[in-house]
Amino acid sequence: MFEADPTPAEQIERLEERIDELREAIRRSRRLAAGGRACLFAGAALLVCLMLGFAAFTQLRMIVGITVALGGLVLMGSSIGSTRQLERALKLTEDERNAAIDALELVEFGDGAR
Repeated sequence: MFEADPTPAEQIERLEERIDELREAIRRSRRLAAGGRACLFAGAALLVCLMLGFAAFTQLRMIVGITVALGGLVLMGSSIGSTRQLERALKLTEDERNAAIDALELVEFGDGAR
């Protein structure tokens, strides 16, 4: 029913898996932030084109431009915040893993030359 405390090796392995998961989540979050940034610029570019007369002005195009720009801004801000949280969690997990490795009190051998 209850599992025994994990061995140091199992604990380190669990932390390594968590580190890999966090790194992948950070990559996804950064991609979303880049997509949000692209939407923000696309929406702003559409609005500028409408104002300068490079595209025929319609209410629908104006609404689309505003919606895409605001949606991109929200996505970018949210993803940047998530990335920062994930990076802090990654640092804490790496510190925990390093502490677990240091607790093993490994013995260093010389280079073998006598």
